Amino acid sequence: AEEGIRFRGFSIPECQKILPKAQGGTSPLPEGLFWLLVTGDVPTEQQVQRISQEWNARAELPAHVVTMLNNFPKTLHPMSQLSAAVTAMNSESAFAKAYEQGVKKTQYWEYVYEDAMDLLAKLPRAAAIIYRNVHHDGKIAKVNPNYDWSANFAAELGFDNEDFIELMRLYLFLHSAH
Repeated sequence: AEEGIRFRGFSIPECQKILPKAQGGTSPLPEGLFWLLVTGDVPTEQQVQRISQEWNARAELPAHVVTMLNNFPKTLHPMSQLSAAVTAMNSESAFAKAYEQGVKKTQYWEYVYEDAMDLLAKLPRAAAIIYRNVHHDGKIAKVNPNYDWSANFAAELGFDNEDFIELMRLYLFLHSAH
């Protein structure tokens, strides 16, 4: 109770000190926390960059999910839209396909990992589409392969201010931590 939450033995303030940050940034990249949680190791900058690249490569939503989001009324609550998008993405689930084909239980983790990586990569894009549809013109930026997860999310929301991007890194880091 005196220390707060720990991740693989590190407190949130310790994680904020030891995890890699974007060049010129002060907040840890959420990709670093993901690496720490999955592997138990503090990642290098290169390992965090590989996670960013992997999520960027997986970020595109299935066309039917984009169509569905674009057809929702602006009055439908954003969380209802996000829930529907996540449910609809099950059509691409590696685990569901492998399970249907009778994959051995000892291999489940491989397909669950793939689905988790896909979902983490796609969630910001789905959230940005919802935000842009409800509050703006519905147009969304393309994924920039040179950006980290938070910077792409900020761009997809329509923001390019460095302070806002850094705020998104901090928010996503802290939100990932809880």
